[in-house]
Amino acid sequence: MSESKFKSKLKKKIEDVFDVGTEGAVSIIGELAGESLFGTFAPGITTAIFSYKQKRFEKNINKAIDELKKREAELNERLSAVENRQSFIESFELIWDYIIDEPQEQKIKYMINGLVNLASHEQIKEDFVLFYYDTLRDLRLVDIDVLNLYYLSYSPVHSRVFNYHDILEKFDIDYNQYNAVREKLVRMGLLKTKHTDDLDKLYKNVLTIQEYLDGKSKKLNRLERLSKSDGYSISSFGRNFVEFFLEKYASTESDVST
Repeated sequence: MSESKFKSKLKKKIEDVFDVGTEGAVSIIGELAGESLFGTFAPGITTAIFSYKQKRFEKNINKAIDELKKREAELNERLSAVENRQSFIESFELIWDYIIDEPQEQKIKYMINGLVNLASHEQIKEDFVLFYYDTLRDLRLVDIDVLNLYYLSYSPVHSRVFNYHDILEKFDIDYNQYNAVREKLVRMGLLKTKHTDDLDKLYKNVLTIQEYLDGKSKKLNRLERLSKSDGYSISSFGRNFVEFFLEKYASTESDVST
């Protein structure tokens, strides 16, 4: 399919899905979807795309449009209350790049969920969008399920509906591989270990001992007790990340990545 034919086909899909141009049925998100998507098509860029990974390119865009349609009413409502939509459009253009390049199609619904959360903000910081979407890009589906498992363990609102045995079976991995995923999440700052917390306690203990040795304290105050185990838990960044991208699905699906 030529570039011009694909653009025409895509334009028609957006118009049909969101009833763009139909009297009395104008969709804000439908118009912005077309505006932001076509804004990503720099001259010549689609030529390279169409000669390389064309199927994924088309599939991901179609999947994103379908996911946008599911959230259309919510998006329209949020955008109606926002006066400055320019920062949203600019963020939308950035997010299309992540959607187009994503090798795991199942993650696109999470990208759209993040977009919905952005829609209520008058001003959106580009660095925030890039940081969060870079993080999501670097996660595979198994990583997301493990992170979600720890979120559900932390959250008092949601009951945990699956455990790590389910993850081992679903992805056909062993415990060592599961542990490697947890270590990856720790490196990314999404999970933490008790030893991570112990670093803060150790620092406080050093200050306490230093004050006593310097004579600033007449007696040695009680020191923080350090953990003997190295258990994992979700970090504050991990919680914010899940609530931004995943919580809509995390609370309702035992198999969150399907």
